[in-house]
Amino acid sequence: MPRYFFDIHDGQTLRDEEGTVLPGPEEAARYAKKILPGIAAHEVPKDGEHQAFSVLVTNEEGHPIYSAAVTYTGTWLIR
Repeated sequence: MPRYFFDIHDGQTLRDEEGTVLPGPEEAARYAKKILPGIAAHEVPKDGEHQAFSVLVTNEEGHPIYSAAVTYTGTWLIR
């Protein structure tokens, strides 16, 4: 089975050096969709009210095959 790499970007890029073995590109895209909200939920409370997170999926040859992003925006309604 092929290995896919999931680089995370949130203002800085965290390279996935290990990768994940998955059956194919569709599963890699599903995996990206699964991990991205968890990363955002973990990081948002530490970094303010506006934050964007993205994941770039590359194959074993280093070619990008999929990208996904989520954006967090919090707005105070009273203070």
